[in-house]
Amino acid sequence: MINENIAEILLAAILVSTTYDKDQPVIKWGGLVVAVGAVVSALFG
Repeated sequence: MINENIAEILLAAILVSTTYDKDQPVIKWGGLVVAVGAVVSALFG
């Protein structure tokens, strides 16, 4: 149950990071990679 909630929050963060245009792409893509990794870990870990 907790992992599902975390996954939903991180998926929302991924949606925001992919739709929001940031000045520094390193921050955007770095955050996206971390969020995707955390979702995979929450679902399968």
